[in-house]
Amino acid sequence: MSSLRGGDAIRRAAGRLRETLTVPGLGPAMAAYFDPAEGFAGMSFGTLGENTPGAVTADDLLAVSLLDIAWRPEAVRHLLGSKAGPVSAMLSAIPADIDLWAATDAELATVDPLWDALLEMPGVGTATASKLLARKRPRLCPPSDKVVIRAAGLPGQTWEVLRCLLQDQEARDSLEKLRPPDAAGASMLRLLDVVLWITHSPAREAQRARLVGRSRAA
Repeated sequence: MSSLRGGDAIRRAAGRLRETLTVPGLGPAMAAYFDPAEGFAGMSFGTLGENTPGAVTADDLLAVSLLDIAWRPEAVRHLLGSKAGPVSAMLSAIPADIDLWAATDAELATVDPLWDALLEMPGVGTATASKLLARKRPRLCPPSDKVVIRAAGLPGQTWEVLRCLLQDQEARDSLEKLRPPDAAGASMLRLLDVVLWITHSPAREAQRARLVGRSRAA
């Protein structure tokens, strides 16, 4: 991840994503995803255990694993042991109270050192790094796995596209309208991530979310 850039291609990609927010049946599917009785990750990604702002803990790794992430033993030893100190220092430099769409380029650049350090760890790729950062900084760092990257449509500029989309107040209002009662504490980025997963993922669980949503809407 590097300092974000703008441009017509990013605005067009954000416009395409904007249309995703109006997919029929999305509201009931979102409600199903965040309903604890339905067996999805739901709010547990953000609420499981302790979420210490300035440190990565075993609770964080377990929470990230709920989003289809498998940790390599070496990476776990780095994060919880040999590199815990430097990771905490880099994490503490990232603001916790700023939203992606309102952040300056300088504020976003504070993510870069930890992003680079995570990607150097065994088995840690873009999806793993972004989901860990999303757990630690849910307002600033969006998850960006292959589903989100494909939906955004501009590989290498996914965060820029999501930032551009959420700078649109109407897009944020549309997301809020999709927020079910069980997701009262979810960040805007978490809501958007679930929307993109439900609408774009071919995974069996995403198909189940769509099916449950259709049955609820019937």
